[in-house]
Amino acid sequence: MEEPLKPTLESTLESTLESVDLAEEQAVREAQAMGFDEDAQHEIGISLRECMVNAVVHGNRYNARKKVHLGLSRTPQGLEILVGDEGDGFEVKEVPDPLAQENILRQSGRGVMMIRAFMDEFEVSQRAPCGTQIRMVKYLAEQQQNTGSADGNGATDCVRKEEASVSVKISTRQVGDVTVVDAAGRITLGDGASTFRDAIKDLLAGGQKKLLLNLAEVSYIDSSGIGELVSGFTTVTNQSGQVKLLNLTKRVQDLLQITKLYTVFDVFEDEATAVRSYK
Repeated sequence: MEEPLKPTLESTLESTLESVDLAEEQAVREAQAMGFDEDAQHEIGISLRECMVNAVVHGNRYNARKKVHLGLSRTPQGLEILVGDEGDGFEVKEVPDPLAQENILRQSGRGVMMIRAFMDEFEVSQRAPCGTQIRMVKYLAEQQQNTGSADGNGATDCVRKEEASVSVKISTRQVGDVTVVDAAGRITLGDGASTFRDAIKDLLAGGQKKLLLNLAEVSYIDSSGIGELVSGFTTVTNQSGQVKLLNLTKRVQDLLQITKLYTVFDVFEDEATAVRSYK
């Protein structure tokens, strides 16, 4: 295993979901300054988010006495990130394969797979004296390495800060006997995921079982958000209902492809066609 660099930016963070957002903002800001394009910035941000959630939730278990250690290092090849917790540690090989048929509809377990899909290097090791350390690297494109890092004008950063503060907003409307659920914002661990989950629960309680989830305005979704989509699908299907998806952004499409959930959901680009597809 390659020896990690001494980080150029180091932070010791509390075991809270607020720290997850803060770490993601720091990494995206650093990636932007280095000249990564917006897609790469997104991939770095969501990968760090998944690492931080693992550290806060599964490693430290929200223990206020335990910290999360974040390191960011610029290299000639790209950005190296270290995330360490103070928990009991875990073995990556023990994480169930989320692509196995029996695990496709599990609500959790996709974070590591997403990180591996988005980052160029990914390693897990024990952290002294206790805990787990994750090291991951995102390479700069060859032309960016040759021309040097961009300074960035701050515009993208401002947009990301604004987006990061907006949890998901849900509204519903009826088209015949189909309930269209319009979602906007971020579906992530915390308020976003719980708001989404509660909306599906309330619709079912009201007898609405033909649900069309319009995700056109969903700017961001993490593995917890994906888990809520799966949970909603399973819950509604088990009550003889139907859940279908409408107007996926490219980033949500990519996640569904990576997780093989495109084989589970019916996905539409046209609302009228989607509504007619319900039995």
